[in-house]
Amino acid sequence: MEDNSVKHILVLGKHQYMVDNIVGILSKGGYAVSGFDQVENIIEEYQPSLLDMIVFTGAVNPSDHSSLLTWKDEKFPHALIFEHHGGPATLLEEVQAKFLSVQ
Repeated sequence: MEDNSVKHILVLGKHQYMVDNIVGILSKGGYAVSGFDQVENIIEEYQPSLLDMIVFTGAVNPSDHSSLLTWKDEKFPHALIFEHHGGPATLLEEVQAKFLSVQ
């Protein structure tokens, strides 16, 4: 059974090393995080019944971005979208602020 008190975040990035870095930062911040570098893998493999936010890292292919938004709207219409284009130092604070902005 999934923990409803933990926020679930999905990360899509162009490079796996960037995805891994973001997943690590957010996981240490107490989030349940899954990361992918290909949108096809998300659509095929993402199984949790909860999704609170999608984080896009810089340089995601526009067609992948669009495909993932369509998938999100069908499966998780209330999930937030966060575009991360900065460095990792402020990522956790920015994600926390995004969640707080909609409470």
